[in-house]
Amino acid sequence: MNYEIVELENFSGSQATIYSVIMEEDGITLFDHFVNENITDYRKEIRFIANRLQEIGNTTGAREKFFKHNEGKPGDGVCALYDDPDSKLRLYCIRYGNIAVILGGGGPKPDDVKAWQDNEKLTLEAETIMKISQDIMQRIHSGDLQWSKDGSQLLGNLTISDNDE
Repeated sequence: MNYEIVELENFSGSQATIYSVIMEEDGITLFDHFVNENITDYRKEIRFIANRLQEIGNTTGAREKFFKHNEGKPGDGVCALYDDPDSKLRLYCIRYGNIAVILGGGGPKPDDVKAWQDNEKLTLEAETIMKISQDIMQRIHSGDLQWSKDGSQLLGNLTISDNDE
C-alpha cells in the first residue's frame, strides 16, 4: 500500500491535529471519499461528524468519549468516531491520545450487522486503517517518523511506500 498522510487544516486546531490519508494515484483523502459516498443519504450524520472534528481540533481535543475503542487489534489505536447511538455511519480512525487523529474511511453499518467483520465495505475500511496504523508504528519504532515534542504533529516522511520496507 502506498499513501501519504496529510493534515486536514480545516479541522486541526490548538487542541488536536486531524490527519487523513491519500492513497497513491488518488486525488482526495480517505475521509473525503467517506464524505462523498455518504453525503446524499446521511447528510445530517456527515454534518455531525464534521462539527465533531471541528470541536476536537479547536475546543476539546480527541476525548476518549468521542470514540468507540478496540475496533482494531490491541494497541493499534484503531477506533470509530462515535456520535449518536442511532447513527448508521462508522468512520474508522487512529486516535493518538487527546491530541492527534488520523481519519480513514467507513460507511453505513446496517441494523442486521453486529460487527464490521460482517460487512464487506466496513471490513475493507477497517482493515485499511489497521494496516496504516501498523505502518506508522513500524516507522516510529525505526525512527523514520516521530511525534513533535508536544505530541501534536507527526514528523518525518509522511509518504509511505511498500518499497520502503
